[in-house]
Amino acid sequence: MNLDRPASTVLITGAAGTLGSALTRQFAAHGWTTFAGFHRSRPSSLDPGVVPLDLDVTLEEDWKSAANHIAASAPALGVLIHNAGLAEDGLLSQTTLDAWDRTAAVNLRPAAVGTRHLLPLLSRASPAHVVIVGSLASTVGGSGQSAYSAAKAALVGLAHSLARELAPQGIRVNTIFPGVLPGPLTDRLAPKALEQLVSSNLLGTPNDPVEVARFVTFLVSTRNISGQVFNLDSRVRPWC
Repeated sequence: MNLDRPASTVLITGAAGTLGSALTRQFAAHGWTTFAGFHRSRPSSLDPGVVPLDLDVTLEEDWKSAANHIAASAPALGVLIHNAGLAEDGLLSQTTLDAWDRTAAVNLRPAAVGTRHLLPLLSRASPAHVVIVGSLASTVGGSGQSAYSAAKAALVGLAHSLARELAPQGIRVNTIFPGVLPGPLTDRLAPKALEQLVSSNLLGTPNDPVEVARFVTFLVSTRNISGQVFNLDSRVRPWC
């Protein structure tokens, strides 16, 4: 796999999370300048090549600041990965409007706002790539996941529209479903719920964040793939 590119610069949001950490390490290991967006916390030490950014993805001012920071130190941005996410599960009848709005504010809005602010830098890198971290919940739903499933479903629609809009600028847009990963989101699940999620995989195991990160680094090394959705675990989706 060849990750050498004219603009080997990547921004990863939600870099403190399980997948965000794996993505950050993977890109840095390949020699990319890796801008890592952190919100509430960041590791005490970072790998060489990792540049931390204070980035609350719900704040437009933080996106402007991130774009200015990257522009001051790099000629272009080769890859933007929208990884930050939030799940506040609950039945619709018990979900507050604030919880519904927070779910959309973290999972959906940043993919539009952030991409817009970083579009000039992405355009300079052509070819460039936007990767959106979605969820299989966007296609199959789930009891108690109405807000989360709706936000993730909207992400897929946004990614498809952006793929069409940005193709003339040499920017590809794809969505990944990373699968059931160990970490804070799954740690909050009841043991029975987690067991059901794991058993729904044909291979009967949670997914590996390092394997997902390796797939993403391969995906951004390609030149002719855009507007696609990649399900990265062994759960089989219905055709309709």
